[in-house]
Amino acid sequence: MRQIIALILIFSIYANSETLKIGIKPSEPWVMYDKNVSEEKRKPIGFSIDLWNKIAQNLGVDTKWKYYNSTSELIDAAKNKEVDAAISAITITSNREKKIDFSNSMYELGLQVMVDASKSSASVLELMGKEIKKMMTVQSIIIFLLFLFITIHIRWYIDSKDKNSDLFDKSYKRGIIDSFWWGITMLVTWETPPSKGLARVIDLMWHIVGIIAISILTAIVTSALTAQAIGGSIRSEKDLVGKYVAAVATDAPRKYLEKIGANVIPVKTLDEGIKLLRSGKAEALVHDGPRLIYLANQINKKEHKKVLAVAPFQFNPQNYGIVFPPKSELKERVDRILLKLREADGLDKSFHEKLKEKWLKNSD
Repeated sequence: MRQIIALILIFSIYANSETLKIGIKPSEPWVMYDKNVSEEKRKPIGFSIDLWNKIAQNLGVDTKWKYYNSTSELIDAAKNKEVDAAISAITITSNREKKIDFSNSMYELGLQVMVDASKSSASVLELMGKEIKKMMTVQSIIIFLLFLFITIHIRWYIDSKDKNSDLFDKSYKRGIIDSFWWGITMLVTWETPPSKGLARVIDLMWHIVGIIAISILTAIVTSALTAQAIGGSIRSEKDLVGKYVAAVATDAPRKYLEKIGANVIPVKTLDEGIKLLRSGKAEALVHDGPRLIYLANQINKKEHKKVLAVAPFQFNPQNYGIVFPPKSELKERVDRILLKLREADGLDKSFHEKLKEKWLKNSD
C-alpha cells in the first residue's frame, strides 16, 4: 500500500511539473544545433543552453525549445507571449526594453574587429617610418634641437678650457661642428670619450638621453609591429572610420558603426561577412567579441594556419540578457538565480566562470 501511495505522489509531482517554452536562435558559441535535424530530435548546445538548463534546474521546471532565425523574431515572440523567455546572444538595449523585459546581465562583452591575418602584415621599414614620422612633430624637433644646441655648446666650452683635451677644436666654429658630431654619435652609438670632472657628467647625461631615446623608439615600433601583426592598420575603433566594414544588418553593431562614420557593408550572417573579408571586399568584420574569437579559432583550426585574427581591443561595451514578455513573473526568479550562479562556491569557481572557460576561451 505504501509503495502505491509513493508511486502516486511521484506521478503527481511529475504530472504537475511546469514546462516553459524557451525561444532560441543559432549564434555560435551561445546556441548551436543541426538545422538539418527535425526540431523534435535537435539537441542544442552552447553557453546559453547550459546556462538556461542550470536555471531550469534551479527553478524545478522542464524546457521546451522554440526555434527562431533572428534576434528580432525572438523579441517579437516574447512580446507576443509566444514563449516564456528567450535566450541566445541578445544585446540589452533601451529600444528593445520598450517592447519586452530583460533579465540582469548574463554576460558582459564589447565589440571586436576581425581581420584577414594574411593581409594584416606590413613592411617593417615602412612601419618604422610611419612611427618615427608620428614622433617627429614640429614641437618635438624644436625641443630636441634646442636641447642639442645647449648641450654641445656647454660641452665644447668645457673642453676648450681643458688644455689636455684635444677632443674638439679650440676655435668656436670648428669646435662646435666637432661637438655637434659628438652629440649625434653618442646618441646612436653610446660611445663615451675619455673625460673627467664636469665633462664626464655631461657625457654620462647625454649617454643616458641616447639610451632613453632609442628605448622609446624601440618600444613604440615593437608595439606597432605587434598591433600590425594582429590587426593591420586597425588598432582602435577610430581606425574604422572611412573603412569598408562588414556587420550583420539587423544587429546593434551595425548602428554603432554607422554613427562613427564607417562604410558599413550590411550582411545577413557572419559567414557572409567572413567571405567578404577573405575576398578583400571588406577591410574588417565587426561583431560581439566572443563570437568572432570562436569563429576565428574554428576556421584557423580547420585550415591548420592562422587565416583570421581578432584584434585585442574592445569598444562599445554591451550586455547580453534573457528576454521575457512584459511584466513577466518569471523574470525576478531568474534574476535571483543568475546572481547565484555568478557566486563562487567556496574555493571553487562559479558556474558562470566555468561556462566561460568551456565555451569562450580564446585559443589563439
